[in-house]
Amino acid sequence: MGQDGLRGIAVVDVGFTNTKIALFSKAGELLAERKAPSRHVPAPPYKHIDPEPMVALCRSALPELDAMLPIDAIVPTAHGAAMACLDAEGKLALPVMGYTSEPPAEIVAEYEKIMPGFDEALCPLLPMAITHGLQLFWQQRAWPDDFARVTTLLPWIQYVAFRLSGVRVTEISSMACQTHLLDIRAQAPSSMARKLGWDALFPPMAKAWETIGALKDEFRGPGFRGEARVLGGVHDSTANFMRYVCAGLDRFTLVSTGTWSISFDPSTSVDVLDPRRDTNTNTDVLGRNVCCSRFFGGMEFAAVANGAPAEAASLACVAALAARGTYAVPSFTMTSGPVPESLGKGYVKGPAAENAEERASLAALYCALMVSEQLDAVTSKDDIIVDGPFSQNPVLLAVLAQLRPAQKVKASALRDGTTAGAAALAMIENGKLPAIGIRMTDVTPAEIAGLAGYQAAWRTLAYERR
Repeated sequence: MGQDGLRGIAVVDVGFTNTKIALFSKAGELLAERKAPSRHVPAPPYKHIDPEPMVALCRSALPELDAMLPIDAIVPTAHGAAMACLDAEGKLALPVMGYTSEPPAEIVAEYEKIMPGFDEALCPLLPMAITHGLQLFWQQRAWPDDFARVTTLLPWIQYVAFRLSGVRVTEISSMACQTHLLDIRAQAPSSMARKLGWDALFPPMAKAWETIGALKDEFRGPGFRGEARVLGGVHDSTANFMRYVCAGLDRFTLVSTGTWSISFDPSTSVDVLDPRRDTNTNTDVLGRNVCCSRFFGGMEFAAVANGAPAEAASLACVAALAARGTYAVPSFTMTSGPVPESLGKGYVKGPAAENAEERASLAALYCALMVSEQLDAVTSKDDIIVDGPFSQNPVLLAVLAQLRPAQKVKASALRDGTTAGAAALAMIENGKLPAIGIRMTDVTPAEIAGLAGYQAAWRTLAYERR
């Protein structure tokens, strides 16, 4: 079916917290959505993801949404920090590991001896079990009999596609999102994947927008009207980035915020990336390397705000905190982000924030400083577009705009960029992206006296105490 005949697009977005199925028109208009909590199961054998609530939601929601508008294309998307190990029958040989699992220290030490270098993988080893290669290494070492039954290794995103269609594929944005499984420049299995024989378990590569198969009957119900073509699928953060590319943007830095704050800069050379500053690449659906930096933005904000709502912040309070010398110094979670070796070392210096307005204001100031460090880590020079929760924080945005006087800061009005970006994939014809605009608002910089000096003092505390 060509794009002229395309009717409904269903995006199956399997997030860490919730699974969502969103129905879009071919014009990119969100028509309806259904949600269910994602289920995480504690050890043994390790923290893992139960896929069955996602499957149950697809069984109930897809026929219901198809009754509203015939669903011709289904686009899977999910976070990029899990792998599914399938046996010959397509069953899970091992539970899908949750990325908050903590591998034993001896496993991590062994893995560090064989993992690909930064120049090959273009990503550092990440904390917990976020890195796919570490997950597989741990499973292979600790549960060798179960791992021996594995015939297919699927990124979590393509496992969703497999459950919907029965077809096993993988896709470049899923395989390249800080996995250690690819030689990023060559876009081929990494030296480690080849050495351990994992490359033989990777299924064929498909384009994110390609039809890989038809939706299984179990998800159709009686009277299903649409073609229900299942597409290859896409990494969630990359889907969000691609939505801005579909808006015709070329030279820009996207700061995509939520649990993570991830900065994407397509103009940055990979030569500037520094593993100590949590910089890496994502590969977009067209196979282009996009330099990124990140920190645990949502969790860091929550740690500093300590229960205060974001809307309690004010620029006047930020100015007062800066004037009296109250500093939130990174990092408050077990990630360092752009400030090397800061994980878990966060503290507040100076007079403490004593009420909700002060805590929310300090969190906004702190996260604006951290986002600015992120931007420096990818040598951002063009317009800065902020989306997600930070785009709804006018205090944080205004402080960031003052910290980056040579750049324009824009707040995106796009909501649910992951699902909107994934839906846009169904509109690709012959590799050509659709053109869909995005509404953005220019941010007026704050005028906080002494902010440059405060930033310099904060950077001294953040970097020189290591």
